[in-house]
Amino acid sequence: MSKNRKIQSGPNTMYPLPLDQLPSKIGERSLPIGICIFNAHKKALFKTPLFETMSNGLRVEKKGFPLLSDEILSFTFSEKYEKESITQYQTKDRDGLPHIILCRVFAVEKGSMDPAVFLAHIQDMTDIETQSRESLIISRYQAVLGKIAHLAVSGASLKDVADFTSRETATALNVEFCKILIPGDSDPLLHLLAGVGWQEGLVGSYVQEGGIYSQAGFAIREKKAVIVRDMGVEHRFSPSTLLSSHHVRSGVSVPMMFQGQVLGAMSIHTVSARSFDAREIDFLETVANTFATILDRWKREETQLSLYKRLFAQVQDGVILTDKNGIILEWNPAMERMSGWSREETIGKTPALLSSGRQSPDFYNLLWQTLLSGKSFVGRFINRQKNQSEFLVWENISPVMDPDNTIRYFLSILTDLSEREKLLEALRQTEQIKLVGQLSGGLLHEIRNPLIGMGSLADHIGASNKLPEELRRQVQLIAGEARRIDELLESHLSVMRPKSFDFQLLDLVDLVEDAHSLLAQAFRKSKIHFSLSLEDPIEPIEGARGPLQQVFLNLMMNAIDAMPEGGSITIGMKPCLHHDKKGINIMITDSGKGIPDHILKRLHEPFFTYGKAKGVGLGLSITRDIVDRHQGKISIESPSGQGVRATVWLPVKQEDK
Repeated sequence: MSKNRKIQSGPNTMYPLPLDQLPSKIGERSLPIGICIFNAHKKALFKTPLFETMSNGLRVEKKGFPLLSDEILSFTFSEKYEKESITQYQTKDRDGLPHIILCRVFAVEKGSMDPAVFLAHIQDMTDIETQSRESLIISRYQAVLGKIAHLAVSGASLKDVADFTSRETATALNVEFCKILIPGDSDPLLHLLAGVGWQEGLVGSYVQEGGIYSQAGFAIREKKAVIVRDMGVEHRFSPSTLLSSHHVRSGVSVPMMFQGQVLGAMSIHTVSARSFDAREIDFLETVANTFATILDRWKREETQLSLYKRLFAQVQDGVILTDKNGIILEWNPAMERMSGWSREETIGKTPALLSSGRQSPDFYNLLWQTLLSGKSFVGRFINRQKNQSEFLVWENISPVMDPDNTIRYFLSILTDLSEREKLLEALRQTEQIKLVGQLSGGLLHEIRNPLIGMGSLADHIGASNKLPEELRRQVQLIAGEARRIDELLESHLSVMRPKSFDFQLLDLVDLVEDAHSLLAQAFRKSKIHFSLSLEDPIEPIEGARGPLQQVFLNLMMNAIDAMPEGGSITIGMKPCLHHDKKGINIMITDSGKGIPDHILKRLHEPFFTYGKAKGVGLGLSITRDIVDRHQGKISIESPSGQGVRATVWLPVKQEDK
């Protein structure tokens, strides 16, 4: 049954206000929607302050610029209005700022209401619409860059890439003209390599002067973007005949840069006056520099294969490039170090020379089936080096397609996991060794307490003259053995006391990235997204690399275990003073379910576990011990429903204690 509230429209007329048809409660100051109820005589029976402010403070962008309130009434009582209408108005406020207003008007259900009563509510959608447009623009820009990069590595000619780049750029920036100009091989003139919007026959044949005789030439000379809103009042350079003949009025020219060298210019133009924002200019510069990279390859007369060779030589992972039949075309230096096979020994052969026999035929059948379908294959391989020793790798094999989607090459990227597996195993054993040490230390400590008492009692009894000599001798023997065992236990305890750390300058970013690399498989298996955020440059700190890496591994593994259905882990770093001492805050945040307050208080207790059966409950105890020995601080918080945030503060320099 509908809930209603009475409103009065006249001295003797009361109408029920249909609260169940409103989007939320009326009268709250935080209500984002302005509401008005009016009758068939256009008389307002009720309206919220927000409706009053918006409807009388905004004017609709149409002939006469009527107030929004007048436009709503005019539309409601026009032939265009139906039983219910939703209209979006483009408006401006008193300061001339634009607003997008969404208005919904509908007739309230009849009953005791007579004559008809209408309900209208309006909402300012400007921010939502702006964010939506910005997201679409960014997505469109990213898509263009992705398409250009894909076309470049697919074996397309420079001309095809240039035509595609100019066409997609013009579309993305919504301009009539776009052009790519490059200097000639034997002359200083600029040649129109590709473009959109120009008269037929000019692309590929038109040449113009550079320097101050054209906008593009001026951009090349200045090595920066040259922006023109009105070509008619431009005095820095003379417009080229190309721009004049096409009645160009506005435009932007940017140099195409590659490794500090200008390889040409890319420009966009319009026939009407237009301002270009920073994002549009940044996008144009990014496209220009991307094309400059492709142009550099062409100018050096290198094939796609030689480009791969240059790229592969820079990466730390192993890279193998084969043709579609699996014949090796490229074998980078990292593969030489990883396998022991030189590039000269492998070119012309197949990757089967790495086979250890540890993968089954079904494994390779699935591999080829996946690749030939145009998909990437990712997996762990146990390979064999030239000296017959085995090594473990994580391998990503992808087909490289031609523009017609036929497979041209196969690209394999191999990450050596051997050392990482050894390190992870050593870290797992460290926790067990720490456990044994704590258990042993505890046992030795507990044994010494009663032993000392027993020895003291034996000394006291042995000093008594009332005991027979033989019995007194035996009691003294007991006391001597107690002292001997105590000395033995003390020597064991001194051995088990922690040794000092080997402090050295460490890059925390590298340390965290190494820890993430060690757990990369666990992240993928658990479908957890990892991100690293840096607010400011992070200076090196003095620390012990191995123990600190164990700290980050422990905290990351705890976060992974807390999200069995996937999620995200974000690590942030920023400089932070603690008691006037310079240090770095490292924040590790997960998107799990969080930890109750009564559990948080016990997390650092040895042997206490929460939320997982595996582990012995010493990880956080060890972590706190390592941080304490670095003169640092660690805190763990779990805001309600917001996962867990572990904050580790480490000083930049260690002070002598």
